[in-house]
Amino acid sequence: MGGSVMDVVHGALLVTGGLLVAVIGGQSWRRKSSAPVSAGPLWVVRCGSVGWVLTGCSVASLGGYSLAGSEEDWPLGPARDAGLVLMLITMAVGVVVQLRRRYAARRGGRDAPGRV
Repeated sequence: MGGSVMDVVHGALLVTGGLLVAVIGGQSWRRKSSAPVSAGPLWVVRCGSVGWVLTGCSVASLGGYSLAGSEEDWPLGPARDAGLVLMLITMAVGVVVQLRRRYAARRGGRDAPGRV
């Protein structure tokens, strides 16, 4: 290992935080209402869930590699980047959907919540 105490704490925090992020993604896959971005169609929620799981698993594995004192494998960087891109895109789509619903409700349009 050969690292300082701060290196071990940093690795342990990465593993713990990454696993928590992956658990949030897994729970949002099962229940749409618990998703960080629950607005929009189901595919938006699913893509966001995959992004959370990818990011969480790659951060946790980065912490594991840090604790082991070795370099991370090459697929982890692109997987982490893909997860972040998925998370950002789904958050942007969720904001647009919420704004459209709010605008439609204000105008009394067809997309207003509660209208059939």
